Amino acid sequence: MANRRIRKRRVVLAMIAIVGTLTAADGLRREFFGYNKKNIVVSGDFREMTISQQDTDDVLVLSGPATASTEFEGVKYLGFSEVKVSSSQLSSGALTLVNEQHPAGAVDTSGMVDLFDYKNDYYTLIEDNVMLNEDAAEALNLMMEDYNEATGLMDFIAYGTTDTYTGAGSYCPIAFPESATGYTVDLALNGCGSVIAYDGYDEESWIVENCSRYGFVVRCPEGKQDKTSHAFCPWHLRYVGAAHAAIMTANDLCLEEYIDFVRAYSYDAPYTYTAGGATYCVYYTASEGDITSVRVPTTGTYSISGNNIDGYIVATEKY
Repeated sequence: MANRRIRKRRVVLAMIAIVGTLTAADGLRREFFGYNKKNIVVSGDFREMTISQQDTDDVLVLSGPATASTEFEGVKYLGFSEVKVSSSQLSSGALTLVNEQHPAGAVDTSGMVDLFDYKNDYYTLIEDNVMLNEDAAEALNLMMEDYNEATGLMDFIAYGTTDTYTGAGSYCPIAFPESATGYTVDLALNGCGSVIAYDGYDEESWIVENCSRYGFVVRCPEGKQDKTSHAFCPWHLRYVGAAHAAIMTANDLCLEEYIDFVRAYSYDAPYTYTAGGATYCVYYTASEGDITSVRVPTTGTYSISGNNIDGYIVATEKY
């Protein structure tokens, strides 16, 4: 019995020694990693955003960033990766500014479709061979279908896209050099067997009022002639994408103004806007020459467009 008591005592003492050793080792491990964590460098940053309600139907504007949501100070770029963009892409994308000062670059037609094969039954074409960027074509189909549902009308004609007739008797009297990009639609109306000009009024004003919901904007809106060099042209729509169209409309910005506006925002301090259940973050990256490193999120969707001047505009979407 004495031997058993001695053995039990030895076992207890051995267990206490093991626990003490493990505790000391854990303390050394914590001290070591606590000292070294400040030297860790990764790509990105976690941030929290504060939300404020505006006087719009279903729109929230996020104002932020506020406070960092991670305890690791010095950790940068978490949640971002880098893509390399060549200088040739500076003049491509839905936000490419094309005018007399900034001519169109080489046009990539691989992303275009023939509306004759792609369109739905809610509008007509002035001719068979009408090319348009595929994203813009899909948005045009949806917009015209919803226009029909709202008004009961199917009177719009896609009068021109990449090439619009502007000669004698034209219903779209101005030729826009940006049409070469494949992101524009020039509209006219079918008036009981004859073509008439679209002035943006009456029931057809639905398009002007709602086109931003589909990623389009009126390229030359009212009151922006000093920026666009053109008076109100309701018949000339430009596809810029859902995120950019929503922000441009909410802030009453034409494309020239929007490009200047976005320059104030970077990937770590983007302009953030929520509408229709989607949150958009938009920011600018200046061109670095032949190759530019552009930070993009590692989750969610994003698009990159050159502005045809000095940099790239990124739009991210999160649900």
